[in-house]
Amino acid sequence: MTNNEELIYKHVEEINEAIYSMDSHFIKLHQHLISDELSPKQIILLDFIKKNSQVTIGQIASYMNITSSAVGQLVSKLEEQQYVSRSINPENRREIFVSLDTSGLKYFDREEEIKRFIISRYYSKLELSEVVQLKEIVQKLNQIVLKEGIIHEINEKGES
Repeated sequence: MTNNEELIYKHVEEINEAIYSMDSHFIKLHQHLISDELSPKQIILLDFIKKNSQVTIGQIASYMNITSSAVGQLVSKLEEQQYVSRSINPENRREIFVSLDTSGLKYFDREEEIKRFIISRYYSKLELSEVVQLKEIVQKLNQIVLKEGIIHEINEKGES
């Protein structure tokens, strides 16, 4: 590692430690706001449905990189608790649409309340210019990660 890379590593470690500390502290202080009933995969699935309104089992499988059968199992558990509902695509009866149901909509309403609470309690103590700068840095890093992920996927497909 070069000296510059070593410095970047040290700073990133400090950033990660600060984020972990903030998350841990928030969870300890505000446990009553957080729901433990959903697994990370279920949350990813719900987020994907929310961003896309109505999706098919195949779209979920592709997005999550799991089999349609595994998606079916995830959807079934969420459907039992009314987080999602299934419906048949009227234009292609072999295709099943999945959309948010009452518990799913309530989950995102609660998530919105938590976000607003965090912003008013913590982020509001930063200057607007600092929030804008933080947003720009995080968005830039996200673009780098997404670009590298696409390059990685292309390289993997080329090797297959």
